[in-house]
Amino acid sequence: MYQSFDATTRPDQGPPRLAALRNEIASEGLDGFLVPRADAHQGEYVADRDQRLAWLTGFTGSAGFAAVLHCIAGVFVDGRYTLQVRDQVADVFTPVAWPATKLGGWLAEHLPEGGRIGYDPWLHTVAEVEAIAKAAPAVEMVATENLVDRIWTDQPGPPKGKAQPYPIEFAGEKSGDKRARVARAIREAGHRAAVLTQPDSICWLLNIRGADVARTPLLQAFAILHDDGRVALFSEPEKFADLGPDPAIDIAPAEEFAPALARLDGPVRVDRKTAPVAVSAALSHGGIEVAWADDPA
Repeated sequence: MYQSFDATTRPDQGPPRLAALRNEIASEGLDGFLVPRADAHQGEYVADRDQRLAWLTGFTGSAGFAAVLHCIAGVFVDGRYTLQVRDQVADVFTPVAWPATKLGGWLAEHLPEGGRIGYDPWLHTVAEVEAIAKAAPAVEMVATENLVDRIWTDQPGPPKGKAQPYPIEFAGEKSGDKRARVARAIREAGHRAAVLTQPDSICWLLNIRGADVARTPLLQAFAILHDDGRVALFSEPEKFADLGPDPAIDIAPAEEFAPALARLDGPVRVDRKTAPVAVSAALSHGGIEVAWADDPA
């Protein structure tokens, strides 16, 4: 049996979109911009809104990223997609064998000393950016707004799949008990709160499931778990219309997440391997101590 699928992109769409992106890169005084196949939650599956790599290049594989410079636009893919990438992208893009070729070394090779590479701080983790900077110390990593979003005029909106309760017979433990247990671990570590950015952690903690991405019953959200077990949840509020209220959970729109981070008392626990750079940047901007540690959930 062979899997088949309908093509959702065309190679001929790539060249004009690449040219438009390069214009934005130049307007920002940058030498390049990173386009991952990622969202702010670092999941394997992403919503239509976050399919920036496919929209720009035409490549629809489940893993990969692009590094767009003025002189070259590399599309990094692993061995599963060696043939697919050549079928789906125009010749203005250069396929790069990854992970045999690491991004940091590639940037160091193709950028001049002092070159400036832009990236969206919501789409890259601290650990990821640190690894690039270590491999390419002469390249300046510059956090900026997403330049693809500027030119993607018909970009879909954020997903709004409804949250559903996950039955206790399957969860095995009440959400309140989970929150109390994890909050106790936060207190014992000397932290005042923990930031959760991965949907699977949040869904597990709150005993909910969602429908924001294909193939996985996850709900996209950010959360702050305080050391007393209270939770501040940031997502589209209409997702939770079918759930009963919980006095220990406050729900606010996603755009209020970053301002809320700047109002916390530290130290605040953040996982450098999974949290976007924007999270620690917001905390640091508010003068709040960041405690690097694994996601407590």
